[in-house]
Amino acid sequence: MGKTQLLINLSLNISLTIPVLYFTFDLSEFLLTNRFISSCSSIPVNKILQHNLAENEQQVLASIGTEFSKHKIFINDSYKSSLTAFKAQCKKQVEENGVQVIVVDCLQMMSSNRYRNSREHEIGQISGALKSIAKDLNVCLIASSQLSRAVESRKESKRPQLPDLRESGAIEQDADKVIFIYRPDYYEVFADEYGNSTAGLTEINLAKNRNGSLGTIMLMRDNHFTNFKDFEDYKNDFSFSKNRIDEIDTPF
Repeated sequence: MGKTQLLINLSLNISLTIPVLYFTFDLSEFLLTNRFISSCSSIPVNKILQHNLAENEQQVLASIGTEFSKHKIFINDSYKSSLTAFKAQCKKQVEENGVQVIVVDCLQMMSSNRYRNSREHEIGQISGALKSIAKDLNVCLIASSQLSRAVESRKESKRPQLPDLRESGAIEQDADKVIFIYRPDYYEVFADEYGNSTAGLTEINLAKNRNGSLGTIMLMRDNHFTNFKDFEDYKNDFSFSKNRIDEIDTPF
């Protein structure tokens, strides 16, 4: 659905004013950095990695360092198997670099030293640990999660629901907010009920919000999957407050 790309877009926007610590357990630091560069430059990441760039794209990349330096982002691709080391790194970054937002991509790629024989209990422990870190360090912690296969097997709407969170109900219980991504064209739904094209349409559904209302906003994904942008053709019945992060003491 593009959860990593959404996290990248969020991190880039937040990090212009607030330091962000981004933990990646799926991609290496090198590959993730190139995804960030791709998002900043709107150049497809495969063209950057393959050095297959047109002259104008080379000029854009030549100046991207100045643009990227405006963002306060710290990337870490380790601490996968130790929650103690993970928390210590978070605390260090908060104290030394003033990090206020921690991103984890993704929760299921983490592991702990307990409940090795029960993945559900292990995910529950990890979810609880992330909640504890958010409260103890007074930071906003954003974690992506995989969904169960139940979504694919449903004959009705493929829009994710809270029970679809993979391997543990603890994620739903611990999280202050749960946001789902849904792209109709992924499931070959190319028009809505009014006949409007859904090409590039991305629904961002706030399915749980402990401190506010629920709702859905529509975004547009560009053709190269580098950015999400406002979808002006749709009137959203809901919007996120741009200053919300300043209003919450201990979000998760």
